[in-house]
Amino acid sequence: MLIGCCLGLNAQSILIDKGVNADGLWCFPIHKKENSYRYLPQRARLSLQNDSIPEFSFLRYITEKPSDNNSKTITEAGGGGILNFLVLYDTPQELITNAERFLKKKFENDEITVEGPIVFDSGKYTLVSSILNPASGASKKSILGTGTAPIIENSKIPLSFDVDPVKSKLLLESLKMSTPDVSLIFELGFSGLTENYEAELEIDWSEVKKSHAFDAGGSVYFVGADVGFGFDKLRKDNAIKFTSVGKSESMESLVQTVYNKLLELMFKPTPLEQVPEEHRGGLEDAIGSLIGANGAMGSRNTTGFGLNVGYQYKEHRTTGKSNMVFKGRSLVHRNHYITFNAGNLYKKYGDNEQIFKDVPLWDPAFQQRDVYVGVDGTIEKEFDKMLNSVTVKLNKKHEAGDATLKEVLLTKNTYKDSNGKIAMSYLNHGDTNQDEWLNYEYKTIWKFIGGGTFSEDWKTESASMINLYTPFQRRKIELSGDLELLESRNVRAVAVKINYDFFGEAKSKHLTVYPKRGIDDKFFEITLPKGSDKVDYSITWYIKNQAPIRKNGTDEYGLLFIDEIPEQN
Repeated sequence: MLIGCCLGLNAQSILIDKGVNADGLWCFPIHKKENSYRYLPQRARLSLQNDSIPEFSFLRYITEKPSDNNSKTITEAGGGGILNFLVLYDTPQELITNAERFLKKKFENDEITVEGPIVFDSGKYTLVSSILNPASGASKKSILGTGTAPIIENSKIPLSFDVDPVKSKLLLESLKMSTPDVSLIFELGFSGLTENYEAELEIDWSEVKKSHAFDAGGSVYFVGADVGFGFDKLRKDNAIKFTSVGKSESMESLVQTVYNKLLELMFKPTPLEQVPEEHRGGLEDAIGSLIGANGAMGSRNTTGFGLNVGYQYKEHRTTGKSNMVFKGRSLVHRNHYITFNAGNLYKKYGDNEQIFKDVPLWDPAFQQRDVYVGVDGTIEKEFDKMLNSVTVKLNKKHEAGDATLKEVLLTKNTYKDSNGKIAMSYLNHGDTNQDEWLNYEYKTIWKFIGGGTFSEDWKTESASMINLYTPFQRRKIELSGDLELLESRNVRAVAVKINYDFFGEAKSKHLTVYPKRGIDDKFFEITLPKGSDKVDYSITWYIKNQAPIRKNGTDEYGLLFIDEIPEQN
């Protein structure tokens, strides 16, 4: 079978194989815009109030606690700590200026300019800590949580955590050190155009099954590094082979492009929070090990495999061999990682009560709970394509029986206008149980362009942030086939129709392929509810001097072969 790499060229796309480390700042030339570059943001840091004071606070509070011991007059009080901070990623202007000077000198061209940062396609953060780990007695670095990160430089992420009295003391002592036990990794996805490739990939599915490259003790979930090692083993075992024509210096990028295509065919990406508990151990260990003792990344790479994603292996029933051709430029996805550590804040601001403060809270009636709403970077894009609005409802049931109802309406400009701070608050209405007071319910209602609605069920939560993720996913279904074979069998045209469900609404699309006109621009791009991968299809072959032949089926891999004409009885 043959498959062509097709792409929509964008005048602002970067040339991903032409990146230059310009005096410490990675810069990439812009396609079809001579002498123009964009850079990858270089650092993560705390946001500053009025460009001076960090937007960081650690409040340790003390509460009265009834004592069961009548023989002691001095007993342990209750309390804990609340950690709040805002993080962003950016690039110092000095680095940009130095990078531009470096590029001008390297290429002996004073016309070169660095226009600005790359606008990322997606963003996630992963918080790693042992002190903040809610598991009792946990001492190793582990994944505390993940969430969505902004895709534009200088946008802020608000983070908030509650800790018990013992951990509040441990955290305070850790914050006095040069590298506190709280690290954050930004995983930022971006796209670019490769060099002109000419290569052919052959997959021998029977050899893939024999290789046992993805056994892993029976697990079906793998981290990106293990997927890469597995593909290397498939190459070594000759289960996959590819040959290329071109410059040897482009081989590394070509291999990654081929591996990305294999990833689409053989694995289903699964966010860490959706991986079953019994399969998370290896994933968390692999992610935690990426951060060194000083809070920095253990190694840097920009592969297309995600950091905090588990790859679920698909069971393949395909037999025989598949051939794919890579020709021309390809639009490929890469990841950029930036790490954050608060550093020795206490040394600078230990006496500043705006940042570090101990306070007794004798009366819980004066407490207020703020619940932030975090918006996935992909949601912002969907307001231009599919979404009218998203309503987030909060319901807090108090001990006395009354309830606090709040809601926020998110539209295209809400997140931008709020500077990343979207929150709902509720007060203490006679709630004496501190832990129970933190619990609340929330639900989301999605309004789609055209009138459709999807309402999620109420969920119980206690965290300080509600992370919103789109309840739908983009799905690309490619058409592949040997057009010369179809012409030899007098096929005039092939009609392909797909049918799928979108939250109760039946949808369909169709394409017609004429063998003499080519297939490069023929593919479906549809939107499905998350968790729904199967799409019904029908393929009809129109053959000269013969009745049409039709084949019906269900696709879940995103690839339809149109040259497999069924035999007629």
